[in-house]
Amino acid sequence: MSYAKLASENVSVTHLQEPEEAPQGRHLGLYSTIILFVSRILGSGFLAISSGMYNDCGRSPFIFLLSWVTAAILAFSGLFVYLELGSLIPRSGGTKVFLEFIYDKPYMMMSVIISVYSVMFGFTLLNLLVFGEYFLHAFNIEPTVFRTRLTGLSLLYIVCAFHGLSVRHGIKVQDFIGFMKLILAAIIVCTGIWVNMFPYSVTHIEYQMKFDEFFPAKTKLSFSLFASSVIKGTFAFSGWNSVHTVTNEIKDPIRTLKIAGPVALSIISLTYLVINFTYLAVIPSDEIARSGQLIGSILFEKVFGYHFGKQFLTLSSAICTGGNVFVVLYTISRVSQEVFREGYLPFSGFMASNWPRDAPLPTLLLSCAFSTLIIVLSPGGDVYNYIVSLESYPQQLFVALCAIGIFIIRYKHPDVIAPIRSSYVGTSIVILISSYLLILPLTDASPNPLGMEKWIPYTYLALLSLFVCFVYWLFMFLIGPRLGGYTLLVEETRQEDGLVVKKWVRDYARHL
Repeated sequence: MSYAKLASENVSVTHLQEPEEAPQGRHLGLYSTIILFVSRILGSGFLAISSGMYNDCGRSPFIFLLSWVTAAILAFSGLFVYLELGSLIPRSGGTKVFLEFIYDKPYMMMSVIISVYSVMFGFTLLNLLVFGEYFLHAFNIEPTVFRTRLTGLSLLYIVCAFHGLSVRHGIKVQDFIGFMKLILAAIIVCTGIWVNMFPYSVTHIEYQMKFDEFFPAKTKLSFSLFASSVIKGTFAFSGWNSVHTVTNEIKDPIRTLKIAGPVALSIISLTYLVINFTYLAVIPSDEIARSGQLIGSILFEKVFGYHFGKQFLTLSSAICTGGNVFVVLYTISRVSQEVFREGYLPFSGFMASNWPRDAPLPTLLLSCAFSTLIIVLSPGGDVYNYIVSLESYPQQLFVALCAIGIFIIRYKHPDVIAPIRSSYVGTSIVILISSYLLILPLTDASPNPLGMEKWIPYTYLALLSLFVCFVYWLFMFLIGPRLGGYTLLVEETRQEDGLVVKKWVRDYARHL
């Protein structure tokens, strides 16, 4: 293998793959990348997920906070795994690019599985529902299922239009809302300090958390339920591994990501820990358990009153959640575009294009179609927490495989010095925690959220989805060629904007 040499701080380092340039150019600087991290992570999670986690933890404040700390440790450890892989493989695509490079045997298996899975789960749903619920709640409109979904879908189509017709304007809106998120995070941290550091005589807020109630569980608690809680927590942190999907668009990506990632994740971790401690301090235990997705709005109203708390801050939270839709749709479209560039799926040439205005509108529309279909067809019940677990569970497998890949690369290429290195301890933590989160839910007969016990367990549905991706690879690269008597060859075509797209063609002569 030939390596591309790079000099950095007078140390000779190597890339395992050559950097690529995107048709849009490198337009994301340090600030935009930090905002991209913050906007992608700071979405509906901290506003809507805590109630479900609290129930999973047996309503024990100690176990509840421990699950958040565990999720934060996993996020930080995983971030440095991705920073090392991203410095060695500086290409857009993130998890997909890393896994297909590390696990290149059997031929094309990992590449096809992760690619097809990425497209299958290339939808944004939860942030839309939380946006709709908070937006309506801010204006005292009853957030019925129909109104919530209609409001969320309206936002989805607006975001799609922004990103699909103008990358530059979409990024500007994204940066502005990201700045609002930083302000909201600052308000949350200050609120936590105000509530927890000052007495009732100053705040006039009754302190709910008692020391003798801090450790005991009030309802059922098990190792598998704790694992489900941490899985939900990892969803709230999800996004730390997504910025690598747009590496080709980041200026000086190694330096920028090395600074932006830890800074953004530190901001997020502090915000999450403070607000969840504040939930426990301000809201009674039973009310936390019943609050569902509106726990953030309940906190704001109790601390700041009706107008500033329930209306202004709830509306601000809705806008910030909407900003997360901007970032999620942006990254999903880039990942799907990378998948279609590989040529595995039908209509790859068109779907990988930047038609019509140098933006990936085809993959944006595909994500909108998937999101709309799921929102319209999903029944009532606690769908939110079910989908949180369904989306997050397979991610633990991918993160664990990436962490194992660090050791594989170091073994295969001992002469390669990565510009950014993950510690052995941190990498091992990722493998151990991810393995725990993968195995423990399988030991529970029904790991689903309350009220969803009769649904197929999210663990089985997630594994079934991965199996479908495996079968797709099996028929495309093994069974199909053997039964059809052909060999698959790859051809590369360059589109008008310079984007290279692969096409798999059948060669019957070579098979003979």
